Amino acid sequence: MTYLLPERPAHESEHTVTLSPRFLAGMTVHPLGVGCRPIGGLVTGTGTSPSRSELQDDDARDGLKWAVKRGATVFDTADIYGLGHSERLVGQALAHDRDKVCITTRVAFRGTAAHLYAPPHLRHQLEQTLENLQTDYLDVVFLDADSLGDCFLEDAAVTVKDLRARRLIRAVGLSLPSQSAASDPAAGARLARVLDTMEPDVLAVRYNGLTGEPYIAGEELFAYAARKQLPVLVGEPLARGLLTGKYCTTPPFTPVVTPSGQRFNAEQLAVVHHGLEPLRQHFGEDPAVLARLALMFCLDRYDRAIVLAGFSTSDQLETNFALTDEPLSADDLALVDDSYRRLRTRLSSIGATGSPVS
Repeated sequence: MTYLLPERPAHESEHTVTLSPRFLAGMTVHPLGVGCRPIGGLVTGTGTSPSRSELQDDDARDGLKWAVKRGATVFDTADIYGLGHSERLVGQALAHDRDKVCITTRVAFRGTAAHLYAPPHLRHQLEQTLENLQTDYLDVVFLDADSLGDCFLEDAAVTVKDLRARRLIRAVGLSLPSQSAASDPAAGARLARVLDTMEPDVLAVRYNGLTGEPYIAGEELFAYAARKQLPVLVGEPLARGLLTGKYCTTPPFTPVVTPSGQRFNAEQLAVVHHGLEPLRQHFGEDPAVLARLALMFCLDRYDRAIVLAGFSTSDQLETNFALTDEPLSADDLALVDDSYRRLRTRLSSIGATGSPVS
């Protein structure tokens, strides 16, 4: 079968898609950020979990230091990534470059508190995060929007805004719900109340070529963010590896479970394999090249987006930055967009939207 590029206006074919600096928490930052979940361990587990990345701690620290030299500025972690293990590795690796980097983290560990965002617990977790990261301030602290729609919303807002006023936090972030949750009218109304109360400086969302356009309180997310002039951190741009084709190289396909615990059945893998074929034919078979396309797709979607790419090997980290240095033509991006659109349609027809690909 031969795949043709979608037709584009003549004036567009001469343009290329390049990366421009972004702005986050008062800093000019590289548009490609480093996701530090894989180096931590199981979420709410331990740093020595067998499902940790294959990197040893020394290698992970060396990889983070190399990333800084390569130009990386945004490093994303959370208190639940290996019960603070990711934060501690980030803190150890970046201690001497603290003023050059922007560290984003999440308060997500509840412990024995009555609620995740009860003010005493929230303050305690942030104090622990400061210690883990070996710093006296946090660039961006994210709270989970789904967990804020209750009686602790007002208190949580007062707590983080006070810390921001005292410069212990430079920016308050809000992690948005999944596409399926955001499409519920009641959830949308609740999210609108959370946004009004928290007044976030930064948004975070899981988004990739398989999720479709995200919405926030009834408005397309990136349009909302542009109207509010808010940066957006984009997580899971590779759809947990699906868009690199690494789980579906050749038929017959068998169900797989990713290191993060995500399950994909044979039918889903077959659809993804065939859906990526136009990209393989045009750009090549290398999973790293397919990863580049997925990253560039997200980076081009919004000029204030910072896309987080995790790494489980130092080579993967180096490849992510090297490949995204190369410009992508408008025609090439059109092919990527069209291929992803067709793939989303096919996945939807077999009932594979939502959590399997978000």
